[in-house]
Amino acid sequence: MLFRRVENHTKKQIWLAVLIDFLIVVMGVFVGLQIWNWNEEHNAHSDYIQALERLDAEIKINHLNVATVDTEAAQSLQIVGDALDILLSCSDSEANRSLVNKGINELRNTNGIYLRRQALQELTTTPRLLAHQTAQERQRFTDMLIHFELTEVNSDLAEDHPLKKRFEDNPLLSVGPRLTLSSNKDYGDDIPHIRSIKLNTPIDVACKNDPLIKAFVTWERWQGVLLPMMGQIRNELNATKALLEKRR
Repeated sequence: MLFRRVENHTKKQIWLAVLIDFLIVVMGVFVGLQIWNWNEEHNAHSDYIQALERLDAEIKINHLNVATVDTEAAQSLQIVGDALDILLSCSDSEANRSLVNKGINELRNTNGIYLRRQALQELTTTPRLLAHQTAQERQRFTDMLIHFELTEVNSDLAEDHPLKKRFEDNPLLSVGPRLTLSSNKDYGDDIPHIRSIKLNTPIDVACKNDPLIKAFVTWERWQGVLLPMMGQIRNELNATKALLEKRR
C-alpha cells in the first residue's frame, strides 16, 4: 500500500508527498531496528542473569565437594601421620603394629579435588555473556577459572604420584584378610573384594626399612598439599559468591 502510494506520488510529481512517504519508510525501518535491538539486548541480559544463577548453584556444589574432600583428606593425613610417627619410634607392640597397619592400608588410597566449572567456563568464553559483564566481574570469573585449572593440575599430581610405586611389593608386608564392604565403603560396589596389607615383622625391624619409610613420606608430602589448595579454592568461591550477592 505505501509503495503504491509512493509510486503514484512520483508519477504525479508531488515531491512533498514523496518526501513524506520516504520519511515514513525510514522511520518505520528505524523503529523496527530499535525494537529488534531492544529485544536482543533484553534476551542477552536475561541469558546473562540465568548464567549467573547457574554459577551460583555451581559454587554451592563446589563448596560441598571441597568440604567433603577436606574432611576425608584431613582424616587420612592424620592416620598416615600417626602411623609414620609410630614407625619412626621403632617401638614395637600389638597396639602400635595395629596403628601402623592402619596407616599402611591408608597409603593405598589418595584424595583429589574435583570442581564443577561448566557455568564458569561459559561465562568466561561466550562473547554474548562477556558483553554484559563489568570489568570487576570479568576479572573475578577469570581469576577463579585460573585457580580451578591450577588446582586440577596439582590435584592430579597429588592423587597420582603417591601410587606410582607399588609399596605392596615390599618384602616386609604381607597380604591380610579380606575386608568387607562395610569396613571399606570408600571403594563402593566397583571393587567388592579388597584384602588388607600388614607388617610381617616387628616395628623395630620395619623402622629401618628405607623403602617403607619413604612410601609414607611420599604419600604424606603429596596428599598434604590438598589442604592449603582447598583453602585457596574456598577463598575463590567465597569471593565470587560475595560479588554475586552484591550484584543482586
